[in-house]
Amino acid sequence: MRVSELDSVRGLAAFVVVLHHFWQTILPDQNTFPLPGYPGAQPGALADTAFWISVSPLRLLFCGHAAVGVFFVLSGFALSKALQGSRQSGYGIFLIRRFFRIYPPFALVILIAAALSWLIHPQAVPGRDWIDHYWRTSVTANLLLGHLAMIDTAGYYNSLNSCMWTLVHELRISFAFPFIAAAAFAYPRSVFAVSVALFSLLSITHLTGALTAAIHPELLGQIALSLIQSVRYVMFFVLGIVLATRYPAFDALLTRHPAAKKYLWVAAAVLLAVPYSKGYLELAYAAGAFILLVLCIHTPAARTFLRTPALQWLGKVSYSLYLVHLVVLLAAVYLLHDVLPIAVILLLVLIVSLCAAQLLNRAVEMPSNEIGKRLTVRKDARTPVISHNPLI
Repeated sequence: MRVSELDSVRGLAAFVVVLHHFWQTILPDQNTFPLPGYPGAQPGALADTAFWISVSPLRLLFCGHAAVGVFFVLSGFALSKALQGSRQSGYGIFLIRRFFRIYPPFALVILIAAALSWLIHPQAVPGRDWIDHYWRTSVTANLLLGHLAMIDTAGYYNSLNSCMWTLVHELRISFAFPFIAAAAFAYPRSVFAVSVALFSLLSITHLTGALTAAIHPELLGQIALSLIQSVRYVMFFVLGIVLATRYPAFDALLTRHPAAKKYLWVAAAVLLAVPYSKGYLELAYAAGAFILLVLCIHTPAARTFLRTPALQWLGKVSYSLYLVHLVVLLAAVYLLHDVLPIAVILLLVLIVSLCAAQLLNRAVEMPSNEIGKRLTVRKDARTPVISHNPLI
């Protein structure tokens, strides 16, 4: 089953990530502001704007980390449907298609980011501390190879395009996904309970810090911590599996209790708007994403809205938009910060990012996806081509 409306949800989630990075460029971080004691909460018009957005429903437009939670649950849903609809495809076929769906566009964007960083050789931008976290180290073979090898999800080997952290987790979990899905199909409650328990346990920073502190050299400790985070995020994919396999039961429940839907919409919004200040709060994003996706599939008005051509197009290019927008943003701010007002720069970034997403989708993402399909057809000509839509 292909639920095309969920492509639009993916597109909207990618757009929220773009807006989140725009916010981080010009305003105090909405994940902590206006919590007491936050040092960025200084008096002024921008601080006032940040405050009122942070405490209003508009906050949902900028909750980038919550949007990533939606991505992960969507991936679990889409990959489950792909596995359910493919009785002959083996593990190798699944991985080949998954690799070609994710990696080639990612690798190209990393190479472009490295080239731009080397050419621009950025200097510090006054008042843009968040921007200054990126592209400030020399581009070396070590830096580039570390990015392309996807060895870490933060810090030095994430500095060319920090959006890659989600793709590292996505690809790692893909390696184990057929086994996780098989277990969840057979023992849904047990697998769900184990995934929640692992998420909760590994959200204790003192525990994960103690587990990795003794690992030397430091890089191996960072990689180990990154792998622990991948295990945490398995829970989101399991929720996607639950949605894919148990949706009829949720649909029937909502049909019997239609009055509950308006409260569930509010609950989803509240859960997705929780400030990201501690790892365990991502549990709210998982629950909010799950409720949101159930409602989007069940509610006729939501499905009609999500089938609008503009949103369907946004869903189609969402992966490319997610990949390319931060590279465009960094290049534009470093090159134009002393030439144009920041509002104009961000408007240009939005336009260029959407155009670049369309180009990347047509020139790289779609051909790469097709190569993965053709390679697996050659491997077993009897196996029908299954259209995998990872909804990253």
